[in-house]
Amino acid sequence: MAFPISINAQYAPDVKIILASEIFHYGEKLDYTIIVSEVTGEDATIYIIDTSENRSPLVSKPISQEETRVLAPFSFTSDIWNVGGYSLELEYSGAVSKVDFTIIDDGSVGIPYWINDLAKLWLTMQIPDKEYAEVAIQYLIEQGMITNPEYGNTLYIPNWFKYTTTWWSTGEISDTTYAHAMQFLIDKKFMKIPFNQESSDLPSDSFL
Repeated sequence: MAFPISINAQYAPDVKIILASEIFHYGEKLDYTIIVSEVTGEDATIYIIDTSENRSPLVSKPISQEETRVLAPFSFTSDIWNVGGYSLELEYSGAVSKVDFTIIDDGSVGIPYWINDLAKLWLTMQIPDKEYAEVAIQYLIEQGMITNPEYGNTLYIPNWFKYTTTWWSTGEISDTTYAHAMQFLIDKKFMKIPFNQESSDLPSDSFL
């Protein structure tokens, strides 16, 4: 006996999302691959479910082949991403795939992308030391990425630190290495920053 085929039946391709790792650290970028059994011409939508079970759209990705690697443009940073468990959920042409990952804090540092942009302006002398210190370094101190145990009324950044900043801005050294280099200079008093972690109030322009 033949059974009628419902014209309302919908076909959904097989889809899968595979993470490069199930564990990420601050300073690393989310890296995953979307695998589909058929290219339908639709975009894949990725949602992220955070540690509080909030589900938010993360990215919409065109799919032109059966395997598509996605590398996030920005790294995980502690000012945005909490330590804990997250999920990625993929929706594509009616099919769904979900995978879990965890962010752990092992002492690594993730520096926000906009500080890199600001560093490039500083390196090309489009902004002075004062602005880089007030906006970029101050933010790292306030977020606890570096500490400034002793501070006064003097700002001093050694000119040769721009070499280190260049290596970082071009990806030759990691966020963690750059932050540790800055911390070392502050601890050894080779770099002087006139504000602390508890207060965003800055001394007057007289510190220059």
